[in-house]
Amino acid sequence: MATGRRLPFGAVLAGCGMFFLIQYLVGLARLGSSSGAMENKFSALARDEYMGFLVWQNVQVLIAYVLLALLFAIVLQPFCSAICLRYGIGKARWRVTVVLAGAFLIHGYFILRLVDTRPYFLGDAKFGHWYYEVLNVVPEVVKPAVFFFLFKALPLAVAAYVVWWHWAGLSRRGRIAAPAVVAVLLALFVWKSGFMAAAGKAPVAEKDEVPNVIIIGSDSLRADKLGCNGYVPRRGDGLAAGGVSPRIDALASRSANFTGCYTPIASTLESGTSLMVSQYPHTHGLRHMYPDEETVAATKARISPIAPILAAKGYDTAAFGDWCAGYYELMPMGFGHISVSSFDNFKIYMSQAVVMAHFVIPLYFDHPLGYAVFPQLGSFASFVTPEVVTERVKGRLEQVAESGKPFFWHVFYSCNHLPYRSPEPYSTMFADPGYAGPNKSGVDFDIDSFIGGTDLENKWKALPEKEIRQIRDLYDGCTRQFDDNVGQILDALKSKGLDENTIVIVTADHGDNLYEEGVTLGHGLTFGGGMGGNHVPLVFHIPGAQPQEIPATVSIIDIVPTIADLLGAEKPASWEGKSFAKWLDGTEPPSSRAYYGETGFPFVQFRVPGVTRPKLPPMDGMTFIDDSFNYQFVLKKEWQEPLVAAKQRCLMTDDWQLICTPAANGSRHFALFERSGGDFGIEDVSAENPEIHAAMKAALEKWMDTKTETPAEDVFRAWRRD
Repeated sequence: MATGRRLPFGAVLAGCGMFFLIQYLVGLARLGSSSGAMENKFSALARDEYMGFLVWQNVQVLIAYVLLALLFAIVLQPFCSAICLRYGIGKARWRVTVVLAGAFLIHGYFILRLVDTRPYFLGDAKFGHWYYEVLNVVPEVVKPAVFFFLFKALPLAVAAYVVWWHWAGLSRRGRIAAPAVVAVLLALFVWKSGFMAAAGKAPVAEKDEVPNVIIIGSDSLRADKLGCNGYVPRRGDGLAAGGVSPRIDALASRSANFTGCYTPIASTLESGTSLMVSQYPHTHGLRHMYPDEETVAATKARISPIAPILAAKGYDTAAFGDWCAGYYELMPMGFGHISVSSFDNFKIYMSQAVVMAHFVIPLYFDHPLGYAVFPQLGSFASFVTPEVVTERVKGRLEQVAESGKPFFWHVFYSCNHLPYRSPEPYSTMFADPGYAGPNKSGVDFDIDSFIGGTDLENKWKALPEKEIRQIRDLYDGCTRQFDDNVGQILDALKSKGLDENTIVIVTADHGDNLYEEGVTLGHGLTFGGGMGGNHVPLVFHIPGAQPQEIPATVSIIDIVPTIADLLGAEKPASWEGKSFAKWLDGTEPPSSRAYYGETGFPFVQFRVPGVTRPKLPPMDGMTFIDDSFNYQFVLKKEWQEPLVAAKQRCLMTDDWQLICTPAANGSRHFALFERSGGDFGIEDVSAENPEIHAAMKAALEKWMDTKTETPAEDVFRAWRRD
């Protein structure tokens, strides 16, 4: 092809550079408007004290714009050359116009593709815009074929043509040099992306029948919202016909399904620590989600997690997860390999804000090559989706399957966490197809109100019934997304021949309130509403074991002692949980244990009848960013004791629930609720049952004041003896 038939590459690059300069300025404006609209203390802090950091982050993302300008120019040069030749366009300004039009066309195409593949990057404000309507114009019956052509076949055809066009214009020397350049770039990509490291083999161990263990959890997953525990969603047509948890239900049918498992605190960091070290929060020392460096160090010194115990027995130990698993960076708990997303570090939070403001990053760099260019994206919450977590688990499974080394893994997803955002088809799978309100793709959640102290209780209580139904439907879609990821892990285990030698445990850190009577949204804020915030699933699958449903009350702190017994590992004296391994092999009948628990960080102090609760400031008044502690959010020292003193506590038996609510005057208010057939009452029945109230009050105060747990069989012993 003659040189005269080609637009000069420099001219095309200049047009593409102009286009991306506009996009860069739009990104800066978007960042400025979003931070200006936020009124909480931390957004002001970012503007006032971390402006230099924000400026540098914006300079760094220029790399993305430069790379995209180059790629756009490479793609557009053949097409713009053909158009200019066909229509005799020779003036520079019209050629630039053609290039700009081509850049806008490609950009629009990729936005359409994002709508189809990753709509969660767009946010609620974008739903209903023209590009959504364009995709909806395509009839459902032909959508699969049309979308395959648009988003798979078409880009491959364009890429092939662009490569051929540029190859045809190369000189003899160019055709020799081009493959060498491509080979070097490919080698750099492989090196930067860590593929070489991933290909390394784990240390080879003797293959035997030592069981593997994998714990799979979803943040905020409620036990009573799974099909295996009797839950039926509102919709059961189309993709929703399988229910919310078909793969977990199938696993539960051949496992021990504990329907009465609870967490002692409904907050991720504290509960996740309790799970792995078998201790109550008041024992391991993490009483809220914003500990300071001194508290974290003290906790690390006093705990004995199960991971290093199993590592000493030759196990590969690993923790995987997205942003909800980020607590493992603060509390590694002895895992040998940690692959989680980051979120709670304030500088990471600001970096993500910059990246998401520059929309070209999620639009064009959310893939392995993009992570090779910007390694930090691999830990950003917006980019590490549940599907990414699953692929990481499957990748490591490839390694350990070849080595024969047993493994103990915790895989933890954010699927069910507020604001209940999930991609299609999950976000609409169980929802009313006619719904078009503010909670379309996720809960309409105002972060400023949440951390800044506005009256969320009244706002949430005023929500109309149709919005409550939509929120519950969104939650169901999130559960189905988690279920599909669980299914992929189970399939991967089977494909490697490991399913018959792997103990699989499905559970959660806590549940969520979903507008049951007396509660609204959130977790760790109250023990009302039927304990939805503390009730978690526990499906305990041991290959070959007899399936059974176990309604007896247990705690998540009982899980690792059970694992230790099943694997023949030591159980440190510091562990407070009790193994139920004998229930699983049938050598001991199940019997309920007393449940003890406390609330978490008081983002909202819900009103309790008859109680004036201690006055606490909002989150941004109680915490600060500790520059010396990796820019973590930290509770101010002056609020550490008042926060703990203001916590609600709970004691629960098979038939009764007692809730202690501290009052502003220093007294303690105790309310007794009857559990009839497993359901929770909403009326305080203390006056009608003074003996039961007194017995449970004595046991709960003993646990609160001396950290001594009274067993279930002893709670009423003195009263019954009298």
